[in-house]
Amino acid sequence: MSYTIKFSARSDVGNVRTNNEDNLYCGGVIMTVSSRERPFFLNGMCAVPALFAVFDGMGGEDCGELASITAAETLCEHADRIINGTSEDVIQFAHDTNKKLLAVMREKFIQTGTTLALIHAGMDSFSAYNLGDSRIYRLNDDNILRVTEDHTLAEDKVRMGLITPQQALKDRDRNVLTRCLGISDSFAVTPDFYGPFRFAENKRALICSDGLTDMLSHQEIAGIMRKDIEVSKIANELVDAALNNGGRDNVTCIVLEFVKGE
Repeated sequence: MSYTIKFSARSDVGNVRTNNEDNLYCGGVIMTVSSRERPFFLNGMCAVPALFAVFDGMGGEDCGELASITAAETLCEHADRIINGTSEDVIQFAHDTNKKLLAVMREKFIQTGTTLALIHAGMDSFSAYNLGDSRIYRLNDDNILRVTEDHTLAEDKVRMGLITPQQALKDRDRNVLTRCLGISDSFAVTPDFYGPFRFAENKRALICSDGLTDMLSHQEIAGIMRKDIEVSKIANELVDAALNNGGRDNVTCIVLEFVKGE
């Protein structure tokens, strides 16, 4: 059985920030310097194999923007190898991006970095990779399942049994990253791998920055992702809901739908 992917990407600066430090890679398209400061929309359909990713830059002023666009541009350079390769090619992309960011930091005397949440869609399944707290979800039947684990101090506390997942939502360390692109420790820039997840068992997937997940609960995300509407409307509803709930950060998401035989 052959598959195609319907996709919809949306990014917004939010209600508080003055610049958008997020970026993305969606079937070969990234957000440029000129396009990322206004609401970004991209809808379409592509054949498999394909690649999709979200990056959430950090560092203040324009440092976060520099980190996320560097990662997106580097992914463009590595895309063909990753699409036709293995998880080792994703790891190589992450390490090459990290080297570029470390060089920029030394040259400009700045501190910056970016998260990574990436889906590699193969012929009949997808694999997921992440660094930081940008997330990937999958819709299995009517259940929305979180695929990735956050790399934050708060999540480390949960794993050690020091706090509960509910307490982590308000923990002071919930946004303190332990792994991302832009760190000198090579382990901390090796993405975690999840999957593969068969298309036949998953209707949709979501990649998003924490500007979405900090504003919406798991239940709110699930309610929107389960709706029987076009993926473009799903992406719009997710971002609009995050903005209506405060929009305290940049908000970026990519919604994917796996379609048989188109």
